[in-house]
Amino acid sequence: MKPRYAVIPLAGLASRLYPATKVVPKALLPIPGKDGTLRPAVDWIVREALDSGVEEIILILSPRDGELVTRYFTEPPIENIETVGGERILNAWNELKDLGDRLRYVYQQEPAGFGDAVLQAKEIVGSQSFVLLLGDHLYRSNSPISCVQQVLSVGVEFGKGVLGVCRRNESEIHQYGVVGVRAIPNQTNIYELTDMREKPSLNTETATLRIPGNPPQYFCIFGIYLLPGQFMEYLENAKQQQSSKELDLSAALQTWINKDGGFACEVAGNFFDVGTPANFRSTVINFSELF
Repeated sequence: MKPRYAVIPLAGLASRLYPATKVVPKALLPIPGKDGTLRPAVDWIVREALDSGVEEIILILSPRDGELVTRYFTEPPIENIETVGGERILNAWNELKDLGDRLRYVYQQEPAGFGDAVLQAKEIVGSQSFVLLLGDHLYRSNSPISCVQQVLSVGVEFGKGVLGVCRRNESEIHQYGVVGVRAIPNQTNIYELTDMREKPSLNTETATLRIPGNPPQYFCIFGIYLLPGQFMEYLENAKQQQSSKELDLSAALQTWINKDGGFACEVAGNFFDVGTPANFRSTVINFSELF
């Protein structure tokens, strides 16, 4: 299962970063790299997705921030820049233009949840598999293989959808989607998915998802989803049956796992969340140190 598209939702309200996001969309918050460049968060995510082998990336935008994001990838610098600094700007623009040529833009007209944002890409994705990346997560691998590529390689090997996962302690599971898994013989970082719970509280049911060993840990969703071609249909069905105003992914993920089965890949790497002031600060300090 090799996806053609990556979908990156960027249409959230980013209320936890307000009032900074009143003038700078979360996707455009600057993150320094060890190579000396300063790039917006979305730039780093797009680069990792393209390096993994996808052909096109679909950015899900809001009417509020969409123009600023598209301008970043499509608006050339002013003409007649003849200084040394101007040469750097032109070189950076030529690189950005290559990225922009691989992007497509879709709008979520009203904030109606993460799942609804993903569903906006249905007309383009159709019944094809795709990789879903969080718009506020940057990834850094602990191996020569990128985090996204680690997940996609499992999909190619097994021919099914895959969730990237990481281990988290009991005190943290209320912040994540948590999955249940079954061990696969002769595999050390790939598991069969059996269940999924969205940001659960610790109780008798979620305790069944616990990974054997001490201290008690759980496999939580890392922020990289390789989803099968039928997933958009499951998401559409979940939207028709929902009672709340916002659509998340959990019902569609549970349907996929129960009907078709899939795998969890324990990613050798880290993710950096820019969605809160504290996490943004940590990302600015630590992201470049792990190149």
